[in-house]
Amino acid sequence: MKFSPRNPKLYRLMLFFICLVLTVLMPSSYAQNAYPTKPIKIIVPFTPGGVTDLLARDIGQRLSTRLGQTVLAENKAGANGNIGAEMVAKSKADGHTLLLTAANIAISAASQKKLSYKLFDDLSPITLLAKGPYILVTPSRHVNHPSSSFQDLLQVAKSNPGKLSMASSGTGSAGHLSGELLQIAANLKFTHIPYKGQTEAMGDILGGQSSALFFATVAVVTPHLTDGRINILAVTTKTRSPLLAQTPTISELGFPGFDVSTWHGLFAPKNTPKDIVEKLNNEIVLFFNSLDIQKKYTAQGLQISTSRPEEFNEFLRTEVSQYEKVIKAANLTIE
Repeated sequence: MKFSPRNPKLYRLMLFFICLVLTVLMPSSYAQNAYPTKPIKIIVPFTPGGVTDLLARDIGQRLSTRLGQTVLAENKAGANGNIGAEMVAKSKADGHTLLLTAANIAISAASQKKLSYKLFDDLSPITLLAKGPYILVTPSRHVNHPSSSFQDLLQVAKSNPGKLSMASSGTGSAGHLSGELLQIAANLKFTHIPYKGQTEAMGDILGGQSSALFFATVAVVTPHLTDGRINILAVTTKTRSPLLAQTPTISELGFPGFDVSTWHGLFAPKNTPKDIVEKLNNEIVLFFNSLDIQKKYTAQGLQISTSRPEEFNEFLRTEVSQYEKVIKAANLTIE
């Protein structure tokens, strides 16, 4: 049979067939090139306020401008960040629902094997955003166990095993596990006192009545740098904090390799098209490596630490492995 425009029925049939084939073969490519096709939600799995919200708002403004769609941050707090993480893990993998979370997610992966989602099976890393240290502080006037330096703390702890109370923002928090790691490394014994948050824990430290030490974030410590009520002994990261340049690292003070950080990162649901992940990564990395943004977050005690998706994935595996070792060595049960 000869194809010819003179045969209108056959011509229309051929056109229909060609369009059908193109529709079947090209939708995924078209969808990726068109991304985003609707507003984007960034799920923040914590209560409003703090650095995580600040990061989400900055990313939202950047992506709204660059991608031409509204980008909104939405708080879904609960279960140490796992309610929001599960919501994103079970969302459609089209790049329109993202997760901006913190180190809690690695601790949960290391400690809670019955979670309703799996970090590496259900989420795709986009980029690490920023990292910061925990600060080891003690009350300047503790009623029973004053410690004005790191070496003082070690000596007092060794002379009074189990008698020094260690405050934390909650069981299984990175601050709590920093203390557990120090106990293992230095062969010490503290009594852990979990609080409902860092503010409550710091209040106890400032009072000097109960807890003898606390691993706190820079944001919690900064308002009290000059009021004379706390001693700042060390930071938990491998390198010193730009805001506390005179404060040594625990690694420097005799425990090489000690490295615990508070960090924030961005995720998408697993199987989000690679083109979309790459697009988001490129936009955010370019934005966060600007000098203005770096200065803004340095003032928050964080260092911008953006990464490629595969680099973030390797970082996460290292974090989970470290926390698994600490939890096992300390014989902790974290629900």
